[in-house]
Amino acid sequence: MSRAIVQIDGNNFYASCEQLINPSLKRKGLVVLSNNDGCIIARNSEARKMGIAMGQPYFKLKEKLNKLNINVKSSNYELYGDISNRLMLILRQYCEELEIYSIDEAFATLKRPRNKQLSKWGKELRSIVYQNIGIPITIGIGDTKVQAKIANHIAKERGDSSGIFDIGIIENKDDYLNRIRIDNVWGLGKKMSAWLKNKGISNAREFRDMSSKEVKNKYGIVGLRLQNELKGKSCINFKAKPSDRKELCVSRSFAYPIDSLEELQQAISKYAIIASNKLRQNNQFASSITVFTATNRYSNDFFRSEATARLEIPNDNTSIMLKTSQELSKRIYKPYRKLIKAGVILHKLQSNKYEQKILFKEEHMQKKSNLENLNKVIDGINNKHGRWTISWGTSILENDSITRREKLSHLKTTKIENIPTILAN
Repeated sequence: MSRAIVQIDGNNFYASCEQLINPSLKRKGLVVLSNNDGCIIARNSEARKMGIAMGQPYFKLKEKLNKLNINVKSSNYELYGDISNRLMLILRQYCEELEIYSIDEAFATLKRPRNKQLSKWGKELRSIVYQNIGIPITIGIGDTKVQAKIANHIAKERGDSSGIFDIGIIENKDDYLNRIRIDNVWGLGKKMSAWLKNKGISNAREFRDMSSKEVKNKYGIVGLRLQNELKGKSCINFKAKPSDRKELCVSRSFAYPIDSLEELQQAISKYAIIASNKLRQNNQFASSITVFTATNRYSNDFFRSEATARLEIPNDNTSIMLKTSQELSKRIYKPYRKLIKAGVILHKLQSNKYEQKILFKEEHMQKKSNLENLNKVIDGINNKHGRWTISWGTSILENDSITRREKLSHLKTTKIENIPTILAN
């Protein structure tokens, strides 16, 4: 039996999540804003049909959105992350291997039956996801990752596809590949796309059929892999297990400029808490930490500052991260600067399976054990009741007082107090 590569993604994922918890938004225009309510990062099909473009600053389109009666929501990443986890759990049950590619997208492998048809499987999966979670998905099927991405694109474009398209069972793919602009071929960057356009290559079929020698001479094995993927030769490895990250960054833009050391330290503290919690979730230690801050880059007195410290021993301990980040905050702070952004970066990440020990220091080991137990208790409480149910004293600001999220939806899937109450007579 031949193996198929499947690409699955959530349709207008952020907007679909908002409609899931608020059904009154369905069949109405809807856009989702970036951090700090800055730009439009997602829109549903209704908003797209009204001419709302991605990446536009919200303040420029605010009046137009009001006139068109388009709903606006602040980004609710806690909600999107929860729905994503539920989606991936279902996909794991119905796929042989699963590679999570992004918050709303995954590749999967599947053995084709004797008749090679996977449409029945795809329809059942779409039905199960919608029934259990409430969001629509699109499924593209091919012999390679690039083909699967193209099939997914075609499935979205074709009204008669029922959200599924299998390009792998089509013998002559030319007509479909002719429809895919060279900019939309997965894996081709802007520079490579521009080079191909200059050579008169405008679509996926023309790229597939051009001289392989020419592609290899210009873009080496990377370009050749993409071309072979279009031809049906699988060249891009399938990663069922994600590779460990080497760096972790948590940063935010502020809702309003800040200029005091206290506010900067409170913001940095929050980011250090989030970062160390992510370390523990990923079973990793950090070896060094950087904190940074900046003013508006377009201001006349643009200011950016950062400081780094190496940790004595690689660890994931929030208490140590907080103490170190507070000391670094003092080094990067400069009075009378209107700071609009800050962040924490953890470097040289490594697995927590290999832990460096300190010999001849029993008191150190006891203190370390106590801090580990404290982190477990805090993580357990926050996982059950919400991220900021209990926290550290250095991060005393309200959770959303620094970042603007004026149009935030409720966390009905992650906070028990936001679950709707139904009264029955």
